[in-house]
Amino acid sequence: MDADAAGTPVAAVNEATRSIEFYPAPTPGHPWKPTSRWRPVSSWAGGVDVKLRPGGPYGGRVLAIADGGSGYVGIYSYPGRVRKWSAYVGKARTTNVHGVEFLPDGNVAIANAAGPDGGRIKILARKGAKVLAWRTFPGAHEVLYDPSLHALWAIGNDRLTKFPYRAGRLGTAVNYKLPRSSAYPPSKNIPSYGHDVQPVYGHRDRLWILTSGGVTQFSKTATKPCKVVATAVKWPLPGLDGVGRRYCNDFPGAAGINAGNPRPDRTGSYRRLPKSIGNDPSTGRVLLTYPNPAPGAHAWTTPYATLYGAPGWQPTPFSPNRTKTAYYRVRWLVSAYQ
Repeated sequence: MDADAAGTPVAAVNEATRSIEFYPAPTPGHPWKPTSRWRPVSSWAGGVDVKLRPGGPYGGRVLAIADGGSGYVGIYSYPGRVRKWSAYVGKARTTNVHGVEFLPDGNVAIANAAGPDGGRIKILARKGAKVLAWRTFPGAHEVLYDPSLHALWAIGNDRLTKFPYRAGRLGTAVNYKLPRSSAYPPSKNIPSYGHDVQPVYGHRDRLWILTSGGVTQFSKTATKPCKVVATAVKWPLPGLDGVGRRYCNDFPGAAGINAGNPRPDRTGSYRRLPKSIGNDPSTGRVLLTYPNPAPGAHAWTTPYATLYGAPGWQPTPFSPNRTKTAYYRVRWLVSAYQ
């Protein structure tokens, strides 16, 4: 982790510049401009995911990157950005890769949101990118390795799943239903559609969970009841689908981080369909992205990385250019898995 007094630097995937951009730690009252832009390959369409990870067999640290438009997935040294491994896994119509994870043994996990099964989780070999294992996983959007459990987490349309992982093999899935959508009557049991799963740094029992409904945290052990802070999005719904024990909104700043849009959507819901989240282990601050597209940009993008932090946990938007920025995900450059 390249932290300084202001916190941890950041990487963002930006469709408007068709690049991965690197930023200093966001500081309220200071301009936020990229220190560098990087287009890994000429076909790069903007990117969907970027993570810093321990380098495993490569040593040092590596960046794991993925691009849905081109289907390119790669592992590069950091900060040198020398290619160590790459593969084209299929373009958006056929595969729509949405997430990537670098595993400690050098293999690579990907989350494909499209395909003949409606989505798949795959393990690709370090040598040759052969598919070592796969599972049907509708709407797969992200994967996360958990060293404490030797497992791979995956999030999709209606579930969060834990797969035991060892040497390229996926074990028996343990499924946890995502809290149902609050935009429809609970009796309809409409999925909330998962978008991101990330570690809660400083709390190894917790994972950040993003769905179209909003933001919550998942307790791996669910050993005791937890609080759910009510907000305009009315998600997650207390008492259903493990909410109040397995899914918790008792984290600092929950009321602001899980706030809603100022205007309701066509269903009457104030949900804002967040796309990425993470907390900085150096400062505790949280970065969130949710759609608010610049003119001409895709509906799932935003020109802002929104920062929340103590004492008031009020949102502070950061953008290098409000009309020519189209972020999907923004990540703290933290190499630790948890």
